[in-house]
Amino acid sequence: MPVFRACRLGARRLQSTSAPRTDGFTEALPRRDVVAPIICCGVYGLSWWMAEEGRIKGLVEQIEMNTDPQAWPTPKQLLNHFWPFVAGTMAMMLESVACKFAATEDMHWLCTTAMDDDLKATVALCLLVAPAEHSPAFVRAVCEHGTMRRVKEIITIYKTLPREQHDDVLTNACVLGAKVAADPELRAQGLSLADFVWMMPAEQALMYTPYGTEGIAQLWQDDTGLLLRGGAVLRLAELAHGPLFRPTKKDSSIVNQELAGRLLGRLMEQRTRLLAEAQTLEEALLRAQRTAGPATGKRTIWQATGVHRGETEAEVNRRARQAEIESVRAARVVLDEQSSRPSETHLEQYGYILNVISSSLLGFVYGTCRGYIRGYMQDVTPSVCRELSTYVGRRTAVGCALLVGIFEAAPMIKREVIQRMGREEIKSYKQEGALEQLIGIDVAYLGVIAMVNFLFPFVLLPVAFNPTQLLVPPSDTLFPHANPATTPLEPS
Repeated sequence: MPVFRACRLGARRLQSTSAPRTDGFTEALPRRDVVAPIICCGVYGLSWWMAEEGRIKGLVEQIEMNTDPQAWPTPKQLLNHFWPFVAGTMAMMLESVACKFAATEDMHWLCTTAMDDDLKATVALCLLVAPAEHSPAFVRAVCEHGTMRRVKEIITIYKTLPREQHDDVLTNACVLGAKVAADPELRAQGLSLADFVWMMPAEQALMYTPYGTEGIAQLWQDDTGLLLRGGAVLRLAELAHGPLFRPTKKDSSIVNQELAGRLLGRLMEQRTRLLAEAQTLEEALLRAQRTAGPATGKRTIWQATGVHRGETEAEVNRRARQAEIESVRAARVVLDEQSSRPSETHLEQYGYILNVISSSLLGFVYGTCRGYIRGYMQDVTPSVCRELSTYVGRRTAVGCALLVGIFEAAPMIKREVIQRMGREEIKSYKQEGALEQLIGIDVAYLGVIAMVNFLFPFVLLPVAFNPTQLLVPPSDTLFPHANPATTPLEPS
């Protein structure tokens, strides 16, 4: 049997006791790495130390921004741009650090006093957004301090400015708004569906457009009439249009295309209901348009000659209703054209497989290059260099695939372990034993990184710079499926 022959061949290879090689291959093999795990543990300790009382507040109060665009920034100004991003990223990756920081007075100061100061608010948002983007418990901690009041004020202020003047401050505020909308218990404090529709302009995609899509995905079932009237369905179709990984909308990205495709798939689950409501809504708007009568009343001689060209209130209302009618009609066309779209995209179903494959391929290329260079530096023959590079590349590819696969399955493993231990998943940092549980999770993550990095060479850099992580939305960006029990809303 071929299977038995293959087993015997594999057994002979495992049991072979060949003499040690003398061509330099064994000496050129990469050594076990313990430096990277030590650095990771050092970063964890430093992050824990930075979360102590008074440290973040002291750094934010000493902030100094470059207000002159013509002058080169000083080293202190460059550091002030760099450290909030690093601190927020560490709190995002190590949730026990975020949990510890959320219990300090510095957290309360960031969410209240610092947010009310125009300069300090930029730093406060940068520190709060990164951990909030992947931790519902941290979002709840932010909302407990009343931060959403100031966030809504910031978005209202930016609405009065041209789109060209929008910056990362508005983007960070939109991130918090989208994450609050994902929690049903916090939605009363958050943004409305109209605010998220505003984040998706018709002209082009902007930095905060993905978070507009996320917010609509969480709220559209609460007010399908506004979804149809506001033009959100047409904006989603524009973002999703184009070949795979090549969106056609100006300044759009693969993430925008993927998120819009996911939300359109959710809308298709209720396509029949939405089409019926769109027809009812269009008839109601047309009836209201006819009832209102002509928008232009009797004009004075000055208005007739063009001296005064201002719109009356009736004209403004008529123009708004006409825009809503056009949006509803466009939504009906999109719902008809997208009828064959599946409820889940291919990346949503198989994105984790693509992530594993891309990381292993990148690991193979990186390991091959490092192995060849190492053999060349050890002054071995070219044939041994080629053999060494292939061997190291295969091991690096296996290690990268193993590490990424473990992290992709980590949420499922974590839920299973917590359930077997008789504990509840952390939804609020005020739960009993929340900090101890999060410390255990972070230590487990660091232990997996240390073990895989020790067994397989050169795996950390390919995993860290895996391009799929930047192109595919993270696995915790979940769009709820349509609720079949939801009754159609009466159009206002």
